[in-house]
Amino acid sequence: MGRMKWLIGASFVTVVGAWLIALYGCGGGGGPIKVTPPTEGLPSPSAEFLALLPEGQRGATFVGSERCADCHGGKQATVEPIYVSWSKTKHATAGVGCEHCHGPGSKHAEAPSKENILTYPNITRAVVCGQCHGPYYDDYERSAHSEMVEELADPNFVGSNPRLYVAVCYRCHSAPFRVEQVDRKLSIGKTRDEVDAEINNLSNDALMAYVAVSHETTGCVTCHDPHRNTDYLTKEGKQAFLRRRIGNTDTTDIAPGTPPKQHTTFNHICASCHNGRGANPSDSALQTATARPNMHESNQFNMLMGIGGVESVTGGQDPALPAYVRRMAHAEAPSQCVHCHMPDSRHTMTVSYDKGCAPCHTPADASVRAGAVKNEIQLALFALRERLRRWAQQQFGDPDLWDYTALIAELGKTAPPQGQVPIEVKRARHNYYFVLRDASFGIHNPPYTRHLINIANIELDSIGVPRIAPESLLSRIPRQQIRAILQADLQRLKASVLLER
Repeated sequence: MGRMKWLIGASFVTVVGAWLIALYGCGGGGGPIKVTPPTEGLPSPSAEFLALLPEGQRGATFVGSERCADCHGGKQATVEPIYVSWSKTKHATAGVGCEHCHGPGSKHAEAPSKENILTYPNITRAVVCGQCHGPYYDDYERSAHSEMVEELADPNFVGSNPRLYVAVCYRCHSAPFRVEQVDRKLSIGKTRDEVDAEINNLSNDALMAYVAVSHETTGCVTCHDPHRNTDYLTKEGKQAFLRRRIGNTDTTDIAPGTPPKQHTTFNHICASCHNGRGANPSDSALQTATARPNMHESNQFNMLMGIGGVESVTGGQDPALPAYVRRMAHAEAPSQCVHCHMPDSRHTMTVSYDKGCAPCHTPADASVRAGAVKNEIQLALFALRERLRRWAQQQFGDPDLWDYTALIAELGKTAPPQGQVPIEVKRARHNYYFVLRDASFGIHNPPYTRHLINIANIELDSIGVPRIAPESLLSRIPRQQIRAILQADLQRLKASVLLER
């Protein structure tokens, strides 16, 4: 089963010894569902799962889910207890009990402790679900979700400001933090204000404790609640324990200037993280956000829904922007991101033209359209960048000084006073980075992408910066080099520090 490395029979018994015999010799329903029949040897969990179990659980035996109900079954509970909600799920029907995920529970039942049962944070690791859901786990392991952002896994980096990097960034970038501090609390009825307040009240030591135990940005239980059925079904109408909706056209929670407590609890399975984190195109915001662009690098849903760019020559958003410019059919798909990025429940989250674009496009049509749009937008975006550089050369004698101050510093240069940068340039560079950070180069929303680039060019027209015909650039700069320059801007932005607030 892919990376699961199932270990069967005597060789595994030799390694684990008598504990494994005790583990699987007493019944109670533990271990993985998809196991080797008993006639072929002992069924064994993966080595990865075994490694997660705490030392205090060694020697424990299975007692059955009913025993867990003694404490988790509703005594004096004010909300539906885990055992009761689990009993209504497909997991319960299929015989997937508490101990399949949490390990054998005899020692825990005798003396409840976090040291003798698999619980937070390791219970959030994807390998727990991978015992049964091997193909999805294999997909997941090939996705960016399975990795931590390098800087956010560095205690020295995070320790410089845990109230920012853990209390804010970890809401999307740490599977155990998000599950324990956000998702679990929302699932028992706490409001986003209560969730936010409790996170903000955590001590620095409590925040830093999550750094060492965070290995995955997003795990299975970030999107799925294994303990309960939810109101949110798959696009096929199936119950998959989804914590949030798979489609939502209400952009209130990701509107310009919204705080983390709002955009990280947005009711959308993908967009609660894949949004611009309050991306704000207003002139007042652009005048103050001078170190870096004020949208996070995950503004894909903002682009999909057509919100967050400078939309008018007078600045900010344009309420009169025609609907056909703001959104296209991609935004109106019932399952939005999932339709294109997860055909056949593909958990790599990658798009393929054969299924991700069906039934609207044939694979050939999708390939041609996507290639043409990407080439067009990359070239237009680069031409806009060249205009900004020409303005900076004329204004300051250095073509790099159009950029945000932290990005100029990444080049080893000193940024000019931002009061000397006119609002027209600030509007244009906001749109440049808004399009660049979406990273689809027009695929998510071609009309809105074109509109933002056009507005940026009109802004530069108004201060006398000569236009550049995008196609003319190809005569002296290969398309491959243009792509490399755009990607370098993205990497420089990532290196300049993670969040803008």
